[in-house]
Amino acid sequence: MPYPIIFSFLFFLVCLGIFIWILTHERRSLRAGVSLVITLFSFAFFDAVVLVNVADLDPHYKDWVLPLFVIVFALIAVGTVTFIITLIVMFLYDGIKIILKEGNRLTNYLSLCMGLAIIFFLFIYPIIGHATKNPWLTYPYVFLWLVIIYLVVIMMMYTLTSWINLINWRVPHLDYIVVLGAGIMGKKVTPLLAARISRGIEIYQENPGSKLIMSGGRGPGEDIPEAEAMAAYAEKLGIPKADIIIENKSRTTKENLQFSHKLMAPNSKFCLVTSSYHVYRALVLAKHQGLKCIGYGAKTKWYFTLNAFVREFIAYLVITKRMQMTVIGFFALMTIIAAAFHF
Repeated sequence: MPYPIIFSFLFFLVCLGIFIWILTHERRSLRAGVSLVITLFSFAFFDAVVLVNVADLDPHYKDWVLPLFVIVFALIAVGTVTFIITLIVMFLYDGIKIILKEGNRLTNYLSLCMGLAIIFFLFIYPIIGHATKNPWLTYPYVFLWLVIIYLVVIMMMYTLTSWINLINWRVPHLDYIVVLGAGIMGKKVTPLLAARISRGIEIYQENPGSKLIMSGGRGPGEDIPEAEAMAAYAEKLGIPKADIIIENKSRTTKENLQFSHKLMAPNSKFCLVTSSYHVYRALVLAKHQGLKCIGYGAKTKWYFTLNAFVREFIAYLVITKRMQMTVIGFFALMTIIAAAFHF
């Protein structure tokens, strides 16, 4: 067997091994998404090496190997353009939809603003720079592009890692199921919160002897703490009152985790239940507190998910702001050096 095939196959096995190790040890990190992408690329590289070497061994294969590579690269190019256009349409459509459905609140403009930002940086800003013919516009444009590409890559890794953390296998018996609160209307749970509670009850029923922890304090415009409304809703669904623990002091996700954990017996195994788009950030916060747990996601209305996901991603950037500012600061420094020496 040719050495390139052996080395590329070994490289793929190493990448796959690292990915499996991360999955089994600590998947609540973007390393999970990054290692998955590297593993997929290493597999694609191995396939390419095999095809090239097969073509060298038998000249007849060259008639279809080269066209195959051309087709693959063409599909990648078309797929990239299609993805960008689809992403813009989704952000714009979803942004308008959520404003019409959920009202005129600042957070509801995230999807719309994201779509408009993509249009501006891809199409409008290059036209402005070309029209002015000012070379100094090139440097901020390059800096913005570096930041945008970096954020897009981080968002992709964030999305992949979020999906990975929604898949749970070989789950041990859980002692507690922590259902994270959301806003309530007066004393009634919202459909969003009801979905979280129902999902929590499903997991509770799969773990005999476990307890449900309803976590959520009283927010603006709420008559009672969220946890009390959640407990009442769960009791209506047939859950014994003795199996429900109320944590009614928390105001943030970080406090949800911190206060709920204090109500557990030592060395207990537990999971978090929240909306699917919120699971990964909750797990990251749990990791920062040294809490070992897994997460389960509840379904959300489709038009709400994208906007909420953007909000969650922004919140993740805030949580990891030191790392993000370090990378962006490095881009700024390189841009200043390039401008100073007219590179």
